[in-house]
Amino acid sequence: MSGDAGGAIRVGLLGRLGSGNIGNDASLEVVLAHLRRTVPDARLDAMCSGAVAVRERYGLDAVDLHRQPRGGTAAGRVLRGIVTDAWRISAWVRRHDVVIVPGMGTLESTLHERSWQMPWTLLVMALSGRVWGTRVALVGVGADAVPQRVHRVLLVGAARLAHYRSFRDEHSREEMVRMGLPPGDSVYPDLVLGLPRAGRPAPTSGTVGLGVMAWSGSNGDRGQAERLHAAYADRLVALVRRLLERGYRVRLLVGDADDVPVARRLLAAVPSDPDRLSLVSVSTPGELMAAVASVEVVVASRYHNVVCALRCGTPAVALAYAAKHRELLAQVGLERLTHDIRHLDPERLVVQVDAVHADLDGLRGLIERRRDALDPLLAAQLEALSREVLGLVPEVVR
Repeated sequence: MSGDAGGAIRVGLLGRLGSGNIGNDASLEVVLAHLRRTVPDARLDAMCSGAVAVRERYGLDAVDLHRQPRGGTAAGRVLRGIVTDAWRISAWVRRHDVVIVPGMGTLESTLHERSWQMPWTLLVMALSGRVWGTRVALVGVGADAVPQRVHRVLLVGAARLAHYRSFRDEHSREEMVRMGLPPGDSVYPDLVLGLPRAGRPAPTSGTVGLGVMAWSGSNGDRGQAERLHAAYADRLVALVRRLLERGYRVRLLVGDADDVPVARRLLAAVPSDPDRLSLVSVSTPGELMAAVASVEVVVASRYHNVVCALRCGTPAVALAYAAKHRELLAQVGLERLTHDIRHLDPERLVVQVDAVHADLDGLRGLIERRRDALDPLLAAQLEALSREVLGLVPEVVR
């Protein structure tokens, strides 16, 4: 590894970081802590969606991932943005020895975005790495089937050009192979399961943490996004009412800044005593971890709400919008607690929450045993990052 004039390795972190998605920032925190421990003299910076937040929260030099041109037609602005971003990203990659994309659903198409946004960014980043000799690493990323052809070509192309790839579950690796990526990449648990475990206070009795989401379908559902979101919100309202009727106290949780308006609309739709129904404000991974540790059961749509709950030993029921939820719960023996977000049945959910609540100690013990068994695999992922990407010898890694 060449380093700068002073010999320090130059490492850049790229992704949707600092923009309000707590799960993405949690992945960053795990990788950043590892880098600062193993290569303390490295020069670290970021190109991300929320540069201001990353600078303030993590003390990194950070620049914006995209810039929006002004003036002219919409098509003209898009074209200028594509060219400008390509130049900026390539120049940024060139200044580094290593660029890391830390986890996240990097190779999915579950967000409403265009091909010229993140897929184009990833391709330019990976191609620039090949041109300038910068090692590009996709570390513990998520992937899923990508039906849109251009979207798929860009994402698969970026993955092919990366110097290092690993995936957060078997489904992600299998889908990428099915779409044309060569087999053989490693699979490790989600990076967020590597967050530090804080001491867990006793959760409040009879509490359910309901993780809401600004969900409106996948990238291919734009035409019916409004209908899908309305149906999802109506079922959440029915679920909250049934939980309150059963005597539970409900704490509304979010995993992204976009989810807060949904939670507030839910509060307005189900008037109740604030002690029985309330919104827990969280904006950092640490705050989310504390929130999911303070309840007895989590029922959540956001994938990383479920990850953080399991990290804390809290039983979680997943309202799944992708295969990753079932894959995650299967790792701790709880795949039966997965429900399709498009066909939620509030009555069935409440029955399952009752069953989980009746066996809290048994489920917590199961989660903790399975979680402990994943720790060596998480350590192996970080060691692979150090060895195969940063070029560190095993003694330095440890």
